[in-house]
Parts: sequence; C-alpha cells; structure tokens
Amino acid sequence: MGILLPQSVEHPQYPGSFLNGFRLGVDENNALRKKKIELITESVNFGTPEIVKEKVQKLLAENDVDLITGILNPEVVSHAGKVFKNAEVPTIIASSGESYLVNELKENPFVFFNSLNLFQAAYESGKYAVNKFGKRIAVLTSFYDSGYDSLFTFRQGVEAAGGEIVETFNRGQNDTNFTENTLKRLEELKPDGLYVFMHGTNADDLIRTIRFKGIYTPLITTAFSADENRLVHLADAADNIFSISSWDRNSKKEANKTFAEKYRKSYNKTTDIFSVLGFETGQIVYDSFARCKGDFSGNEIAKALLSCNLQSPRGEIKINPDSGLVNNKLHIQQCKVSSTGVPKNHVLETMQPVSEFEKAFAVLDNDYRSGWLNPYLFV
Repeated sequence: MGILLPQSVEHPQYPGSFLNGFRLGVDENNALRKKKIELITESVNFGTPEIVKEKVQKLLAENDVDLITGILNPEVVSHAGKVFKNAEVPTIIASSGESYLVNELKENPFVFFNSLNLFQAAYESGKYAVNKFGKRIAVLTSFYDSGYDSLFTFRQGVEAAGGEIVETFNRGQNDTNFTENTLKRLEELKPDGLYVFMHGTNADDLIRTIRFKGIYTPLITTAFSADENRLVHLADAADNIFSISSWDRNSKKEANKTFAEKYRKSYNKTTDIFSVLGFETGQIVYDSFARCKGDFSGNEIAKALLSCNLQSPRGEIKINPDSGLVNNKLHIQQCKVSSTGVPKNHVLETMQPVSEFEKAFAVLDNDYRSGWLNPYLFV
C-alpha cells in the first residue's frame, strides 16, 4: 500500500507520528514483519493537487499498490478523486477534518475518510460557547487558519444556538501589532466568550498574553491548541480553557491504554493526536484486508472497508456507507492546572457529532469553493 505524507514547518513531528501509529495499527499478527503487507511512502511536500496527482499515479503505475492512504486535505482529494475511481483503488484519507466533504467526495465509492472531525467539532464549539458563555462571541484567527471550512461551521453553530459573532480578528501574515490592537478592542467589546482558531506558537503567545493582561473572558479553542503536549507552554494561562476533541487522551478504556503503552514501548514517545489517527487508520486497513479472504481487488477491499467494526483508542470505529466518513464521538473538555503547574483536560460531556449531511453546511457544496489546499496544520 502507498502512504502519502506531507511536510510540516509548524508541526514537523505530526507526519512521523501518523506513520508510527499507522505501522502499529496495521502490524496485527506481525503483518509487516512477516512481509504480508508492504508500505511504500511518498512525500507530497505541502500537498498541492499537482504533486498529489503525480505521486498517486506513480504509486499506481510503478508500485501497483492495492490501497492508498495518507494525510491530505479533502479539498485536494476532490482534484484527484477521479484517479482513484478510474483505477478502482480504495483510498483512506486521514486529516484533521478541516474541510467539509462535498457530495462529489461522499459519492466516490473508492474514497474513505478517517479524520479528527474538526469541522464538526467547530460547529459544536459554536453552540457550546453560546450556551455556556453567552450570545456575544468574538473569534480570533489568523491569515493561515482562516482558509478552512471549520471557521464557517463554528459561525453556523453560534447562530444555531441563537448567538452572534460580534467581531472576527484576523491576524495578517506580517501583522506585528495584532495582539496589542486586539486586546484593546476586546476590552471595548466585552464579548461573552472567545474562540481562538489559531495554532502553534501564534495561539500559545496570544492566549498567554490575553490571560496575563487580566482578560478572563471564557475561552474555547481547538483540540490541537488544547492538546496537553501544547498546554504545558501556557503555564497558568491554560487554566479553564475549553475545547472539543474527538480523542480523550486520558480515557481509561482498555484500547486507549493499550495503544499508549504499545506506542511508548515501540518509539519511546508519548502519543499525540496524529499518532492516534495513524493507528486507527492502520487498524481499519488491517481489519478490512483480513476480511477480504485473499481477494484484494479494489471492489472487495472497498466492500470490506464499509463493513469494518472495531474498537480503537477513540472508541468504536464504523464507516458511514453514505459518506465514507468515520464519525467519532466528541468530548467537551475543560483544562485544569494542578497545584504543581501541570495542565490536564477533564471531559465534561461526550456527544455524537453533527451529521456531515447537516443542511446548514449545504452552502459549502458549490463550484466557487476557495481556501488553502495545504493539509491543515502543515502550512
């Protein structure tokens, strides 16, 4: 099978985390070590449609792969979807879930999606912010982060709950005065809640500054900014940050504990959200291959994928046959900083995500879509 991996400037560890997790997930019964499964990796740099098509065609023509997986923005897949369909090679796209799945993707019988459900989590974050904090919500984002559907679905969630976005602060590429000007405006606006849709060091710096300046407006952010591996950079500023994630790192479920231990023993590292995504995707692949009974034609693999049913670190895995998407449960989390200064997320509530067929999202399925094609978090 072929694995497409992007490069990352802001988060160079994530492609490796995904591949490490994938190897563990697909190596049931030593399938890799016994050479029952062969992995062929290809770098797609920053994941533009041209490079992706080139690498896919190479995997198909030169390597004769039976299945393709990797981390790609679903928008890029819509440019290459016909290649998978014409070749009848099943493809499992892993992503953070930054982009809504247009009908063209949902209807492709050879394309499947396992994601971190970001566009759905953003929608639920908008609803939660209004119900928990109040109706007037301000959004803080950046030039890079604003090019994805998740920002739109957050707004949809706010409006569905009867709230409004009072202002959106968009940090430009070279906007050195963004933080100072934003803080002044926030003091004037006095919103009921803040949604920080930024990532990496930009998000860390902004959240720290907001809290250390004495602005204690309730704040909700993404699972990536609120990952405990990142929250350690915020010190006391991490206290009372809310987020919605498809993975509960501290879950006591056996599958989650077993994976964490296996990952630590194999790589001497702690798990992160992309290692979980890779492990699950590997589980799905192995489970499907095992049920093909030796017939590894594209149609048989695709049929097996649709009927997969297994337990992963995030819970039960099933693929929606109408969209090809794995819908994981979402966890509302609140971070608490211990007396020793260690931040830890605590799950307040678990919910089913909004459907990928939600009518409010239909406006996103049009011929004028725009936005970044780079995989999210890999700019």
